Amino acid sequence: MGSEFSPETIQRMKDAARKGMKETLDELGRDHPKVVEGVGAAVGSALGGAASYTALYFGGTVVGLSAPGITSGLAAAGGLVGGGMAAGVGVLAAPVAALGVVSYAIIKKRRNAKLAAALNRAIQQLYTIQEMLMGYAEYCREELAEIKAYIDQLEKLIKE
Repeated sequence: MGSEFSPETIQRMKDAARKGMKETLDELGRDHPKVVEGVGAAVGSALGGAASYTALYFGGTVVGLSAPGITSGLAAAGGLVGGGMAAGVGVLAAPVAALGVVSYAIIKKRRNAKLAAALNRAIQQLYTIQEMLMGYAEYCREELAEIKAYIDQLEKLIKE
């Protein structure tokens, strides 16, 4: 029996696979998924807010954040969708919401990709172990068949 099929080798491989998977899951868990995704959404929303603020400040016929500046900025933003100042609030809020959601989705997708890669590595390691065990089983089957053949020959000699 080759050393590649020894029970100790197989146990070492199983332990290494378990350890690698545990380390990967621990690493992903240390990232505090909800916090990371929440911060991503907050950063995206902040960028959207900055864009909306800039559009409000410079968008109207009156530049600035005075009452006339705000009303003209909201009216100009609302005019983009065929509305007035009320529609402008929605237009200027859209980048905040959109960038927040997109940032959250990107971070979530990256985390899921890391997790999927870790799981695929673990699955591949388990397939390798399974193949080794199947080879070991085949080796044992051949050895058992050979032993049985010797026993049959010896029993035949005893009967003669």
